Amino acid sequence: MIIIGIDEAGRGPVLGPMVVCAFAIEKEREEELKKLGVKDSKELTKNKRAYLKKLLENLGYVEKRILEAEEINQLMNSINLNDIEINAFSKVAKNLIEKLNIRDDEIEIYIDACSTNTKKFEDSFKDKIEDIIKERNLNIKIIAEHKADAKYPVVSAASIIAKAERDEIIDYYKKIYGDIGSGYPSDPKTIKFLEDYFKKHKKLPDIARTHWKTCKRILDKSKQTKLIIE
Repeated sequence: MIIIGIDEAGRGPVLGPMVVCAFAIEKEREEELKKLGVKDSKELTKNKRAYLKKLLENLGYVEKRILEAEEINQLMNSINLNDIEINAFSKVAKNLIEKLNIRDDEIEIYIDACSTNTKKFEDSFKDKIEDIIKERNLNIKIIAEHKADAKYPVVSAASIIAKAERDEIIDYYKKIYGDIGSGYPSDPKTIKFLEDYFKKHKKLPDIARTHWKTCKRILDKSKQTKLIIE
């Protein structure tokens, strides 16, 4: 039986993408993940995540979805972040099932749920993959929990790959934009980068999530300044 773990990295930052990852492995090989020292990606150093990512990609089966800031901005004009995440989670799950050509079998899917209502999150996810369940005659058990990345090694594996992938993207952005900080709205370096960039270019960078309060404050401040000048 195949087990699949799904998680994301970069849900909260005001800069950069959200990376969603599904990781699959045969259930009888789950112990191998524990032996690797797989755990919540936030408890690992950046170098350790990068090291484990390479090992995990060779050990199991991986499907990723990278949602750049521009795509998130566009999607949030019509749906909220939870819906964006559920859609991405269901997409990587379906792609992985198709890639592995799983039919007439049992699958367990473990998900790190973002919603406060984990049952609603679980039901929404199941609705999104109902077509492939019927088409391939699958018996699927779905477990959606908060902090599943700290509880289930298969979710930890997905979390590590997603986080390491995002680390690489942020490093690339730093080569282009300079010091952007961590990308989180609570980071003074990130706020300074956004303010300085807007002051210089009269717009926010393409890697900024414009629906976040940090960006809205900068835009609102600019509008107020313009009104005072006029």
